[in-house]
Amino acid sequence: MADVLSPPPPDNKPANRGLWILVIGLGIAILVVVAAMIGMAIRNVVYKKPVAAAPTITTIPGDVPELALDLPAGATVAETHIEAGNLLVRVTTPTGDEIFIIDPHAAKVVARIKLNKPAAGAPTP
Repeated sequence: MADVLSPPPPDNKPANRGLWILVIGLGIAILVVVAAMIGMAIRNVVYKKPVAAAPTITTIPGDVPELALDLPAGATVAETHIEAGNLLVRVTTPTGDEIFIIDPHAAKVVARIKLNKPAAGAPTP
């Protein structure tokens, strides 16, 4: 008759306690990440920075936008070439050279670099 009795119940401890902790920890992490994403979305809506409107050039088809460069007296265009979609113009003047970086699609000067010539008799580094 002793062989018919079932074994005593276990200590009510889950067999995979580490797995349960991992599942609960990942569930909490998912909830924290979702709450952070919702908070960031609300912050972006509330504190939205105004976006500056990009300048647009309205032209009639076949019309060409015009850009006028005011050059000092005695200045000459030394060279021009296109690089990375921008037009580079090197202008030589008696006081030094200048490089204009022009966006041809927007017809505007993106950057202007002035290269000064050293004074006569000044030591060069």
